[in-house]
Amino acid sequence: MDERLISRRFNVALSKEETADGRSLNDIRRDAEEDEEYLLRKAASPMDVKDAIKRILLAKKDRDFFRLLELPLPEMDDLDRVTWNVSSAEVSKAYRRLSVLVHPDKNPGGDAREAFEALNEAHRHLRDRGGLEEMLNKQAEAARKRREAAEASATPEERVVLYAAKQERAKLLQKQEQAERQAAVIRQMEARQLEARRKREMRSSYRKEEEGADLEKDGEDDEQQEGERLDIKKASRAKSKSKKPRLIF
Repeated sequence: MDERLISRRFNVALSKEETADGRSLNDIRRDAEEDEEYLLRKAASPMDVKDAIKRILLAKKDRDFFRLLELPLPEMDDLDRVTWNVSSAEVSKAYRRLSVLVHPDKNPGGDAREAFEALNEAHRHLRDRGGLEEMLNKQAEAARKRREAAEASATPEERVVLYAAKQERAKLLQKQEQAERQAAVIRQMEARQLEARRKREMRSSYRKEEEGADLEKDGEDDEQQEGERLDIKKASRAKSKSKKPRLIF
């Protein structure tokens, strides 16, 4: 047999060496990596810096910025809308905590730098209104499946109770949102009225200032005219005196 063929077959056999249960070493290695990723996805918090970096890079791979920053996942409300009740301040707090943990200055290596850059990207994305809305839309289906899975574990009787409670909460939520919309409309109307009143007062104030300036100017003009009249009278008297005949004795 050709020596090159023998060598090639030997290398293939070595790379696909099978264990006692029939799985190859490549299969075992792949399964181990998948198990590690599964555990990292499910872990509530990292055990150490190494695990934190791995979790961040795995979340970056999944494009899951919520899990990347260890923040609560979005949920579906009783009106079947995806919601996320986390403030910008809480997002920044989570970012600072993790960025200090995996900062490249403390953890040399390319993985730490990549994890730090991923944290910055997630922080910018979740604090941006458009970026957050994009992520929420992507998470909507996953949030729906989580809710359905939780409901599926209930008995038929429990589902009836849960459905009735959900309908009641949905009605309350609709009323609350309607009241909030009405209050927002009222605030807008009051703000417009206040602005209109402010503009009217400013125009009235300007008119008064202009009228005052006109009166002051008229007074100055009257004084000037009166002064001119007096000057004319003085000049006239002086002229008349100069025209009187002089008596010579």
